[in-house]
Amino acid sequence: MKEMFLSWWDLVVKHRKPLLTVGAVVLGILIVINGAFFVSAYFPKSCVVCHYMDPYYDQWKTSKHANVSCIKCHSFSPVFITVTTLKYWTGLYHPRPHANVPDRLCLSSGCHEGRIEKGKAKLGSITFDHQEHMTKLKRGEKLRCTSCHYSIVQGEHVAVDTNICFLCHFKGISQGQALGGCPGCHGTPTRTVDHSGFRFSHESYLKIGVQCKQCHIRVAEGDGRVDDSRCYDCHVGRLDRKTDPLALHRIHVTINAIKCLKCHEKIRHGEVEMVKTFEVQCDACHKRLHNYQKEMYMGAGASGVPDTPSRMFSAQVSCDGCHTKSVEVRESGVSFPGEKKLTAERNSCVACHGKNYDRMLDDWIHASRILAADMGAIVASGEAAVGTGPAKSKKVGEARALVADARSNLNLLKAGRGAHNIEYAYKIVKAGYEQVSAAYKAAGVPGGPPRPPILASPSAYCMTLCHQRVRPPEKLFFREMEVSFPHTLHVKDVGIQCAKCHSPDKHKMRIVTKSECMACHHESRDIDCGQCHKPHKALYEGKVKPAGVSPVPDVMAEAGLKCVDCHELKKGAQTVLTVKSKCEECHSAKYGKMLLSWKEEITAKENAISVSLEEAREYLERSRKIGKNVDEDMKLFQGAETNYQIVSNGRGTHNYALSRDLLKSAQSSLDRILKKK
Repeated sequence: MKEMFLSWWDLVVKHRKPLLTVGAVVLGILIVINGAFFVSAYFPKSCVVCHYMDPYYDQWKTSKHANVSCIKCHSFSPVFITVTTLKYWTGLYHPRPHANVPDRLCLSSGCHEGRIEKGKAKLGSITFDHQEHMTKLKRGEKLRCTSCHYSIVQGEHVAVDTNICFLCHFKGISQGQALGGCPGCHGTPTRTVDHSGFRFSHESYLKIGVQCKQCHIRVAEGDGRVDDSRCYDCHVGRLDRKTDPLALHRIHVTINAIKCLKCHEKIRHGEVEMVKTFEVQCDACHKRLHNYQKEMYMGAGASGVPDTPSRMFSAQVSCDGCHTKSVEVRESGVSFPGEKKLTAERNSCVACHGKNYDRMLDDWIHASRILAADMGAIVASGEAAVGTGPAKSKKVGEARALVADARSNLNLLKAGRGAHNIEYAYKIVKAGYEQVSAAYKAAGVPGGPPRPPILASPSAYCMTLCHQRVRPPEKLFFREMEVSFPHTLHVKDVGIQCAKCHSPDKHKMRIVTKSECMACHHESRDIDCGQCHKPHKALYEGKVKPAGVSPVPDVMAEAGLKCVDCHELKKGAQTVLTVKSKCEECHSAKYGKMLLSWKEEITAKENAISVSLEEAREYLERSRKIGKNVDEDMKLFQGAETNYQIVSNGRGTHNYALSRDLLKSAQSSLDRILKKK
């Protein structure tokens, strides 16, 4: 073997000049050929000459990227082309080439630079947030531009495939729901629809908090599963990591940009299955159908009154959910043998809702009688003022039509029993008063109908009908202010009406804004900011309990500066920009720039740590499931999360030095955890 090798070497040495010449010629030819390939790559039509890419080329030519050459996105260096040529000649090439477009090319200068920072964009009628999807882990995965924008899609090149949206938002989610909720894409439906024999408004249902899933019980079809056969299309027997979806997605989605639907089955989104019927099946027990009661319960049928379904109806509680007591049918004191009816029991309220709800029902029954009497007085007043029947003048005719509508609504209120839907009963009376008042005005009659006491203020019915029995929670967390809100202090001591803060139309909906609260609270000169802004004050004064870091107060706090020394409360919303002027006023212009740089630095670190926290949480949960001991790592994670929350909740610029140390410690702990991945 050695002798044969030496003889070959002697032969090479002997003929080295011709061999070097031939090698140089071959290399030159190779360079020229691949150089030509590299130059031709700037002309998209050249790709079609050698490769079967007609569909791709045709779709590209008619797409929005028609003025962008292939090599701008599919970047091929001369070295890569040379290696690819050698692979082709030697038969080592992959039979299924895959185009991998890095995010940096999409976001490069002259293309979609700043697309992530700009954030929101329109996808049809849907507002899509690029920053939310690209800078954070979504369901534990790091997405890429081509996760949604890829190849030939719906007759376009590099367009959005909504099937990817459906796969992510519906896979593994219960049938009537979507990840992120329905309104995130669909907004608030406004059209009135017909269903099961009656008309209703989506808006009315949403106002009282009816969830989409109560009617749309299935909104997606398919489970997005991955069959083993899909894996075998690319791999042979490599299914050992299929049980680790995070690792699989990192390899296939984040690194190699494989299309989701290459592996997953499609999920179809739409009205797959609606609730069978909204009809309240009273006729299951009653031979006589109570249409008025049914309309009152459904909150529909009154003229000039917005649909307001009872919350019990919205929760699909049928009549026998409350009418549980069987009694004989009696009319004028005479019983009908064998005929039974179900009557409502007070205990039914307590059984489902708890104490005092039976007394609330008593209030409703009593109040509905008063409302019917008040409505009767309003209608009688209107009929006496403008008369009834046909009218000679147009204005009197309009006035009488309004009173006729109020009379029709009164009939519904009396026969429908207001306790079936006390909120709708209240709105009927309110609308009746407005209708008859308008009739007075249209007919030119002075005065107006008697005003019911319950209409004295927008808040009157809150206490009268509900909250005198079931009080609102004493403390409610005010998310925007990050503080517990004391109801008693504001309602009893200060005397603020319910409708000042809550919508009279949508139950529990808070309409008061943070700035409106501030307009009242910031009037006081000796205000204690820490009463509401506890996390901010704690960070500023260094009175926090972090992990692995010794807290120290900010230098401004040590100098005795109070919150109002930097925050000029009368300027409204307090931002870094409003405080910046205070820095420059006391120090110099460079201090304002320094504050902005602090804010930018801390925000960037917070964003990075929030992603690391999600990755670490997923890793620890997965490790625990497979039996690993992660107690030590969990302590590190909890410490990192605590430090992150201190800075995030306290707004890091209130104590820049401490915040920087806390975030550094948090990132260090998370790096130690993630290093084990």
